[in-house]
Amino acid sequence: MIVIGGIIINYYWRNDSLDSMVSVPMGILIWTFAYILCQIGKRFFFKKRNWWDWLYYIGLVVIILPRSLATPDNLSSFQLITDMGILFLLIPVLFDGKQLLDENKSGTKNN
Repeated sequence: MIVIGGIIINYYWRNDSLDSMVSVPMGILIWTFAYILCQIGKRFFFKKRNWWDWLYYIGLVVIILPRSLATPDNLSSFQLITDMGILFLLIPVLFDGKQLLDENKSGTKNN
């Protein structure tokens, strides 16, 4: 998931034109769909629900929002919103990694 999130983030950080925000390439949309499937799969494999599991929705909204609301007049605002908001695709993955490391540390100490 971190690789897929990185690919999507890379696209938004490298492209700052209105056209690239409104007309997202099919490849990026496929990666986004794969990311969503990974999130859904994670819910089936791990029963524990965390508060950060829902943060990736902010990243998804940032992908969709410019398609209908971005104009040449507010482009700089949407560039800032997408550049910062797209990071929410990685935040849940990083928190999950930290939680996994913490659980492994505590499991090692108990043994």
